[in-house]
Amino acid sequence: MTTMIELYRFLDAGKVGLSRQYTFTLHSGETRLLQLMDRDEKNEFIDLAVGDKICDEGSIEIIQGERRSGEPAGNNSKQERRQSKDSSPMEWQSLQSSRLGRVGWVAANGGLISNLKIWENVTLPLWYHTKRDAVETENNVEYWLTLLGLEAAAFVDFMAAPPYSVEPWQSKLAGLLRALVQMPRVLIVDAGVFEDVKANLAKSWISALEVYAAQGRAVLVLSDKATVLPWQKIE
Repeated sequence: MTTMIELYRFLDAGKVGLSRQYTFTLHSGETRLLQLMDRDEKNEFIDLAVGDKICDEGSIEIIQGERRSGEPAGNNSKQERRQSKDSSPMEWQSLQSSRLGRVGWVAANGGLISNLKIWENVTLPLWYHTKRDAVETENNVEYWLTLLGLEAAAFVDFMAAPPYSVEPWQSKLAGLLRALVQMPRVLIVDAGVFEDVKANLAKSWISALEVYAAQGRAVLVLSDKATVLPWQKIE
């Protein structure tokens, strides 16, 4: 039986621009959905959730200490070395005081930098913030591209393409990929990423996020309208 660990919590967190204060906890293995009143509130909430802004009331906290479990197949030895380094008592810390990269996010349009190729958009943040070797990065990228529903024959051309040359759904896929390979403890996703995407592709993305959460992490999907996304809502 898998033990669900508390990872991330809002404690009566509020700010001007939000309709109310929020209290909830995300556990390892969870993918949850929160519907905000409108786009402005959603954007304000995203800024709080990723730590770009500070609450006017209450607090947002993330667990620190023993490293999350679960990485893509083939990384077991690296994972064991990291766990041996990062083993420490687990305790809550304010989001602003936590280590950079604990919370990641996916923009509705992918959020790519226009003058960088998709490969650079995906890997430069990874190499800038963490120490990953090239082979590990390539394996991780291929692992998530497969789960996100891109055919193997399309990998090379997709990763080499500049953002202006790809379809909107491809920009969104690249944004998801960039967030997944960085492996934040908590991943915030704008539900707009699923809009105007073919059903079979959206199904792959939903499954990939659930696989990601099942590896000892948590996913929070934020919407500003009613949605058919399958996850339990935070009330």
